[in-house]
Amino acid sequence: MGLGHMLFDIRTLLIAVALSTLICAGARALLWRLHPSLPGLGNWALACLMGGVALTLIAARGAIAEIFSLTLAQMLISLGFVIAWDGFRAFVGRKRLPVPLQAAALLGPLVLTALAHFEDSLPLRSIFNALIMAFFSGLIAFDLLYQAAAHRPARRITGWLYAANAVFSLARAVAAEQEPGSLGEMQSSGLMAVTLLWWMCMTMSITLGMVLMAAEVLRESLDRQASLDPLTGALNRRAFSRHASRELARSRRTHQPLSVLMMDLDHFKQINDRLGHATGDIALRLFVSVAERVLRQEDIFCRWGGEEFVTLLPMTSSAQAFLVAERLRLNFAREAAELAPEADEIGFTVSLGIAQCLPGEELEDMLRRADLALYQAKALGRNRSETALPFIPPAPRQLPAEAGTGLPA
Repeated sequence: MGLGHMLFDIRTLLIAVALSTLICAGARALLWRLHPSLPGLGNWALACLMGGVALTLIAARGAIAEIFSLTLAQMLISLGFVIAWDGFRAFVGRKRLPVPLQAAALLGPLVLTALAHFEDSLPLRSIFNALIMAFFSGLIAFDLLYQAAAHRPARRITGWLYAANAVFSLARAVAAEQEPGSLGEMQSSGLMAVTLLWWMCMTMSITLGMVLMAAEVLRESLDRQASLDPLTGALNRRAFSRHASRELARSRRTHQPLSVLMMDLDHFKQINDRLGHATGDIALRLFVSVAERVLRQEDIFCRWGGEEFVTLLPMTSSAQAFLVAERLRLNFAREAAELAPEADEIGFTVSLGIAQCLPGEELEDMLRRADLALYQAKALGRNRSETALPFIPPAPRQLPAEAGTGLPA
């Protein structure tokens, strides 16, 4: 039996789809309530609520005036898609549209729906409504799929759902000319039934996609928090070790140099004791700020503990690392003097030890040599950079017979 001969109680189906849409609106509102800091979630809930109210108005056709059961309902559906699109843009971090474009996005669907109302044409209503849904579904799909990272499958799946909805809506616009009762008359229409069932499946699927997208963002946020030092925002030791192991393996594979800086703020205990721990925290955050501006994006910067920091410099020799260390040292001293002139008698300075990875050397050995160079910088007066010498193992001790005893062989 073809779609055109499918028999459904459309009003009952409308009520069922409206209820499922309102339940999804409640789920989205709960998601927003649980995670109010995530942008866009309120838009998603409001858009779904408007869709549920619109379907309820359409189900009441015949009991209320058509300006409510059709015109207002279609306006709510169209505006719901605009609001959802704005929410998705906020969620993925895209810039807000200029005010003229925002006004056009809101007024365009209203004008088209009003035009169809004054024309009193059911096919025109259906065509305009379907085209509006197709247009904004396509925009949402683009925003979700554009540069979607592989580790965000929920975002990509939700984007493809909206792409499918755009295609379906375009097909419905074409079919509306042949079946003018689409979203209009309360008849057992195959197109009407399929449209409502599609709406229900899409609403539930997209709501699930929204929940999973929020979970992806929250998981990434937790991962970042677990990898960062809470005071300075630099990587912690665990995260540094993970990244450093990959860089060490890459250096061995490509035979590119790899260097490390071991850094320690000078007289830090005196700063805390004489100027207070708040000033010490300022010094730590200032050093991280300076490092972020001096270092490259591929460099791995970490708060090692207390006032000690470590930076891994891929594709960098010890001579190049020394220049980086000097820029860090001089910039920090200059900016600290400008920020905290009351610390002049102590001085906000940093000492640095530099080591380049030797063939076959492990990360711990390179860090140990950089630490020895750092101690040398401290011993030579602080506020300086020192480069570690290559580690030369001591010669094995020889037995007396091997060394020669003076006796004849």
